Amino acid sequence: MTLAQLGGLTVVYVLSLLFILTLTYKEFRRVRFNFNVLFSLLYLLTFYFGFPLTCLLVFQFDVKVVPVENLLQAMLAATCFYGIYYVCYKTRLKAKRDGPSRPLFTMNRVETHLTWMLLALIAVVTVSIFFMHNGFLLFKLKSYSQIFSSDVSGVALKRFFYFFIPAMLVVFFIKPDVRRWLFFLASTVAFGFLTYVIVGGTRANIIIAFALFLFIGIVRGWISLWMLAVAGVLGIVGMFWLALKRYGLNVSGPEAIYTFLYLTRDTFSPWENLGLLLQNYDKISFQGLAPIVRDFYVFIPTWLWHDRPGIVLNSANYFTWEVLNNHSGLAISPTLIGSLVVMGGVWFIPLGAVAVGMIMKWFDWLYEKGKADANPYKAAILQSFCFGAVFNMIVLAREGVDSFFSRVVFFCLVFGACLVVAKLLYWMFDAAGLIRVKMPRRKNLTEPDSGRNLNEL
Repeated sequence: MTLAQLGGLTVVYVLSLLFILTLTYKEFRRVRFNFNVLFSLLYLLTFYFGFPLTCLLVFQFDVKVVPVENLLQAMLAATCFYGIYYVCYKTRLKAKRDGPSRPLFTMNRVETHLTWMLLALIAVVTVSIFFMHNGFLLFKLKSYSQIFSSDVSGVALKRFFYFFIPAMLVVFFIKPDVRRWLFFLASTVAFGFLTYVIVGGTRANIIIAFALFLFIGIVRGWISLWMLAVAGVLGIVGMFWLALKRYGLNVSGPEAIYTFLYLTRDTFSPWENLGLLLQNYDKISFQGLAPIVRDFYVFIPTWLWHDRPGIVLNSANYFTWEVLNNHSGLAISPTLIGSLVVMGGVWFIPLGAVAVGMIMKWFDWLYEKGKADANPYKAAILQSFCFGAVFNMIVLAREGVDSFFSRVVFFCLVFGACLVVAKLLYWMFDAAGLIRVKMPRRKNLTEPDSGRNLNEL
């Protein structure tokens, strides 16, 4: 990359960044938080945060990168995608209804507490089973890629560890105050570090817990933008330190700076992978919707499907193995746009932008329903479901459409199953006479009864 090429890329980068930042900031000023703002921040982090890091790696450490024309194509594709996404998100498909709509379900106190207990139980039990089979992998494995080898049993159980976070979200949203906010951070980060040590280097639960803590603080007005920026810097440094431990690296001096730039770019902003995919565009045999179907294979146990493929050829694995011929043991993230290119070429990019716009619109509709609901327990469940899906949105931006769909369907099924089981347990307790109705205490004898009651065991 020459200085002239850097100048041209920088102009496109600055214009694209200003375009997306302006729209995101206007939305932030309007609502402070919604899932459009969240997705926009994740999108900026994925496709634009890494450009300055790439430039430093090229000119300070003489690192070879993807050809400039492919980096330019990646940047323009990311900007066009966001433009189509934003127009689709802002387009109203039907008139807004006046008056309350018919509720789909209701929740009471006992059902809500049973729900978060079941979610937490799923996480704790699966972590315990994984530990009994493998022990503390962080102290046993020599490389991170060994996590995905046949030496580690019960890898599919890792998908269940995450449900501890939505469980603690329900606890917070039942009574959202500062003390429960801090408890959410302490409990989820502690559980995240536990899974980090047991699994052998998976940082997702720690990142998500810390990110949700910050987002809730912004929504509630408990932290300001400058505090968010400081926390973001601390988070980047913390993730770099964990990455060093995960890969067993001991670096110092210029090597430490190089490692920090390289790992930070790959962890938070794998934007160069899109340019690499476009560089190898002629090698792609478009997969259609098959990667979405294949990504569900990991949820099917081998005892149920004896001939299940041992290697799941989703978009990330196809990009790594078939396009790049890389068999190092780790999958290279193709990003959201890259997964669309793998499935259907550049023509899938606008279609994907429309689909993502509809998805974010639905999550915002559900989130607003939760905030406006008069039933505090139903409101807690709806808001916890929406915030709990944040991890899936990170997967969408960083990993791709196929990984997002499999995880969001899995999340919805497990969360919905816990709701159903909680209601069945409540029905059984009520039938057994274990539920008593407690009327709210009136402040004085002349105060009218609100008609609300609490169900208690």
